[in-house]
Amino acid sequence: MSEDDATALEQEAEAQLAAEREAFEARFPPEAFTGIAKALKVRPTPENLAWLRDELLPDFYSLYFSRNQVKRPTRKEEIDLWKKIHKAASDLHSAVTIFNINCLPLDLFAPAEGAAGVTDHFIATLRLLADSAPGQIETIASEKSRRGRPAKNAPFRGLTPLLIRMYKFIREEPAECPYYLPDSGVYSGKGSFYPFARAVWCCLRQKLPADARDAIPSTEPALAQELRKHWPQDRPKR
Repeated sequence: MSEDDATALEQEAEAQLAAEREAFEARFPPEAFTGIAKALKVRPTPENLAWLRDELLPDFYSLYFSRNQVKRPTRKEEIDLWKKIHKAASDLHSAVTIFNINCLPLDLFAPAEGAAGVTDHFIATLRLLADSAPGQIETIASEKSRRGRPAKNAPFRGLTPLLIRMYKFIREEPAECPYYLPDSGVYSGKGSFYPFARAVWCCLRQKLPADARDAIPSTEPALAQELRKHWPQDRPKR
């Protein structure tokens, strides 16, 4: 690939990311932040809504983007992958060194300098992959069991500290851990932090793409439980 081709691909990828972000931000017009403003006891003027949008939207996009990141495969998935690599590399190595070699065009075995083809280096790479795969499989199989993949609410968990800082800045008071009210069967909390977090959650539930909503708690009780994890030592005893 030439330098110009690489630059063009990079520019295309950047343009695609910019278009994706623009489409995401269009889902959150300023009026979508009205409930958040009210929970913070801020007048929902156009100026205040625009300010809240500017403050929160980058964090919303980070939540959305992080939930799309590639997850580490399970041990079984890694082993299955290496088995496929072993078979594919072994079969192809055999094909180009032993069987049906005359079926391939001659110029593939003597490519121009820098061109793609069946070079000695390519054949050696196939042999290396085929020989390395069994050892990789054995190593992965002998590893201690992993604790599993990150919790599906992990992106929202990363948002919680940012909401706490924002609340402290606007309300000039500490954010308090939500607690359960058994008589009414709902969650509440001292001050306005829990209503604020709930308003943010409602905004995300309404405006996130449907396939991204698994990044946030699915119900209000699940939201409260998720928030409470930020206060592991000093939760209110309720």
